[in-house]
Amino acid sequence: MSIQQLQDTLRAHADAVEDTEAVSRGAAVRRRAARIRARRALVVAAVGAIVLPAAGLAALGVNPFDRTAPVVTPPGPTSDLFVETFAGRTLIDAEVATGRSEIVFTAVASRNTEWRAVCEGVGSGYTLHVAMDDGEPGELPCDVELLSGRWIAYQLGPEYPLEGEHTLRIWLTKGSGGERAAPADGQIGAAVYRIPEPAATVAGHQVQELEMDGGSEFRMVRHDESAPGSRELFSTYRAGDIPVEVDWYTSGSASPNVQVYVDGRPETSLRLGEGGPGLVLAAGEVHTVRLQIIGDVPPDGLLGLVWREQR
Repeated sequence: MSIQQLQDTLRAHADAVEDTEAVSRGAAVRRRAARIRARRALVVAAVGAIVLPAAGLAALGVNPFDRTAPVVTPPGPTSDLFVETFAGRTLIDAEVATGRSEIVFTAVASRNTEWRAVCEGVGSGYTLHVAMDDGEPGELPCDVELLSGRWIAYQLGPEYPLEGEHTLRIWLTKGSGGERAAPADGQIGAAVYRIPEPAATVAGHQVQELEMDGGSEFRMVRHDESAPGSRELFSTYRAGDIPVEVDWYTSGSASPNVQVYVDGRPETSLRLGEGGPGLVLAAGEVHTVRLQIIGDVPPDGLLGLVWREQR
């Protein structure tokens, strides 16, 4: 599948979804396509990236599908689906199944953990659904997940008890709203990783020092945050001879839309309270990012940006 074909598939998937979150889903899918374009320009091996964030367990990300837990970006799957270590994470336990439609994965692990799901080998007509502790499920199309190596992931932070039992349920359907399906050669998997203590709190979101994107690790080098009640946050970063990544985060008691501009162009929009990994940007250039709240600004509204450099 070519880059253009993948972009068309992403947009078609967004247009085909019909529910109360259709507009937000479409924006997220278009954002994925934009990230694909960015990576192609950087000649990064990975084809694209998906981020499905949220607000609930510990906040990382803009999840148009799931309002109950944050979603973060992991590396691409290996032949075993889950790598042992990456970006400070260490695998605790995992379960992988072939030719099944569902996995109910339970582990005794709570504080500072990430819970992940992946599907492989099932093709573009299938959707992976994920629910953490019977919360509202998230979803993503498996074809995009396979090409990008992105997984849905929920994060439990340091405020959780050290030990506690949690369950991640994942299942496949034919299309977003179709019946459950179990393709014979398809693999689905769930895993839990131990993660480091957060390196910073940015606009109310706990942020890790290291994140993985396109097979490369990116280390946080700077973070900016607005004053409470500000409508905008503007930030500039001069990239050296290596690519940089910028992530955006927001919080507040209301949920107006936040428009994201990258290098002067509209990039995506999200609801106040959401956030997560954003874009990989080219080396050797000066980059600007602006976050702007559209509509009424709550007095406790916060906007934040995290800049990372490739290691």
